[in-house]
Amino acid sequence: MCDQTFMAATFGPCDSCSKASPLMNIYIKSEAINYCSFCVEMMACQGLQKGETLASLKKESENLKKKLEEERGKLNDIELHQVAEKVEAVAALSLKTRRVLKGHGNKVLCMDWCKDKRRLVSSSQDGKVIVWDAFTLNKEHGVTLPCTWVMACAYAPSGCAVACGGLDNKCSVVPLSLDRNENLAAKKKSVAMHTNYVSGCSFTNSDMQ
Repeated sequence: MCDQTFMAATFGPCDSCSKASPLMNIYIKSEAINYCSFCVEMMACQGLQKGETLASLKKESENLKKKLEEERGKLNDIELHQVAEKVEAVAALSLKTRRVLKGHGNKVLCMDWCKDKRRLVSSSQDGKVIVWDAFTLNKEHGVTLPCTWVMACAYAPSGCAVACGGLDNKCSVVPLSLDRNENLAAKKKSVAMHTNYVSGCSFTNSDMQ
C-alpha cells in the first residue's frame, strides 16, 4: 500500500468486501477508494514482509522516533560551562617580544602588515599614519592627517599604497613613493565620505577596491 491519505469517514458499502459499514476515503496513486477499517487493515497486512506484524512495526516506529529525538537533542544549544568541560586545556603560550617600534605620540589604534611580511602601517590617536620597516625599525613614511584619532589603516595588496581614516569621517588612500622626502600628504586622496567617524578599512582583492 502506498500514497495513502485518510480524508474522511462515511457510511456505505465497502469497495472491497461490499459490506455496509463506516468507510475510510483513501487515495492510492491519486485514485479514490472507500474501504472499511477491516479491509484497510487487511490491505496493510498484505504488504508486510515475512515475520512482520503491525505491532512490531509500531514498536520499530517508536524506537526510530526516540532515536530521532536523541539526535535532535545533540544539536541543541548547551550551557557554556558544559562546552568548556569538553575542551582540552590550552598550554601556556610562550610569547617573546621581537621588535618595539617607537614613534607615535599617543595610543596606537590600528595596525596592518604588508604582504611582504616586512613592512607594516600603524595609525594613532596622535593623528599620524606611519609606515615601518619591521626589520630595521626605521620609519619609511609618515603622514599627518588633519584630525586626531586615526582609527583605521590598511596596507594595499601591492604594497604601493595605504588607506586610513578616523574622526575626519573620510576613508583616504595615500600612494607610497620610493622618495622618502616626498610629501605624501599632498598625494592623499579621499575615496569615501561618511556621515560619522571611520572605525575600520580594508583592501579587497586589489588596490582599486
